Amino acid sequence: MKNKKTSLWLIAIVGIAAGFLMGLWAGSQWLPRMQAAQLSDLSGEEQDQYVTLVALGYDATGDFENASAQLARLKAPNQALLVSGVLERAAKTDAPAGYLTALARLALALGAPEAALKPYLPTPTPQATATPLPPSPTPAPATGAQPTATPQPVAQAPTATATATTPPTATPTPKPMVSADKAVNVRSGPGTNYPVIASLDGGDQAVIVGQNPAGDWWQIRLDNEKLGWVLGSIVTAQGDTGGIPVASNIPAPPPTPTPAPPPTPTAPPKPAVDFVVKSVRLWGPQENGGWFDGPSLHCGEKRQLRAIVVDANGQPLNGVTVLGIYSNVEQVTGSKGPGMAEWILGDGDGLRVVRDVDGRQVVSETAEGLVTDPHRISDEAFIAAGYCTDAASCQALRDANACHGHYSWDVTFQRTY
Repeated sequence: MKNKKTSLWLIAIVGIAAGFLMGLWAGSQWLPRMQAAQLSDLSGEEQDQYVTLVALGYDATGDFENASAQLARLKAPNQALLVSGVLERAAKTDAPAGYLTALARLALALGAPEAALKPYLPTPTPQATATPLPPSPTPAPATGAQPTATPQPVAQAPTATATATTPPTATPTPKPMVSADKAVNVRSGPGTNYPVIASLDGGDQAVIVGQNPAGDWWQIRLDNEKLGWVLGSIVTAQGDTGGIPVASNIPAPPPTPTPAPPPTPTAPPKPAVDFVVKSVRLWGPQENGGWFDGPSLHCGEKRQLRAIVVDANGQPLNGVTVLGIYSNVEQVTGSKGPGMAEWILGDGDGLRVVRDVDGRQVVSETAEGLVTDPHRISDEAFIAAGYCTDAASCQALRDANACHGHYSWDVTFQRTY
């Protein structure tokens, strides 16, 4: 009977080891091929599979630095938001529970809020290692001597193995951080009267190390290890901020500058430029010939660039010459309607006014960024045009390369005199 149980244990152990080695072999064959690919060529679904594979690797090894480096290849501005999005989509497709758990643990390690991840994280339960079932008694020798039953610790080995694989305690506690939704100033102290010493771009994060007594400014540590302050109402705090201490090294406010005497009235100076860029607008989906079918976007086929020139009072000006900077094509307003000129966009162009109605050469501001590549269009332009509603949905458009080559723009120039 003892030899039979020993054989069953050996078969189980050999089976587990073989499965583990096959999994390692499969990962070693597939992951290098994925890494060798150009990730920009992957579809949204393939990128989700890539993120899931990285999460499973992190769940198996606990190597956070390697997981973060693999995610950086996707060039997402916010890795926590990227993994959370993959988790949400995987949950809707009834992905295996192990995939959801791995994605949730990686998102938590990257700083995503724990409350949204709890449905996918396992609830730690006490392991019944202290009261294992007693091993099957070993038949006593024919002599009836009992001391041989005491030194039999072999049955305790499975209990030690099960305890070592309990994962919940290995999850790192994320540090409290701030995340910038758009460019914000970093100042030397908690107030707008302190000088600006740095800035955070949209998507940047920084560790919180303190706060001011009023609790409305965060003291943060920058990448160069310097300390600075950001206004709490214009950034998003992540993690547990309840224990953030009041900073002990708050500098004194700078002295209030003495008001300068009022200037002597002089004649208004001549404007530095003859034409200014009054507005730049991305056309909406319907205006560009497309439409929405529920949440699905159907792209239009237009790719137009339109210049509108008005005088100082806002009235259309015909006969003004506008140059397409990169296409090197000039158009005269009035050819496409009052004060209007039009181009067909390729990859992109820039515009400026070069001659006034009387043919005189003029100085003009330049409109740039008039492109048809969604990866080069800002969140602000997308949201204003109605393509998306927030940074995450705008990034989803870029990830899908939505409507590439089919966007249209309006630029309004106004004469200053």
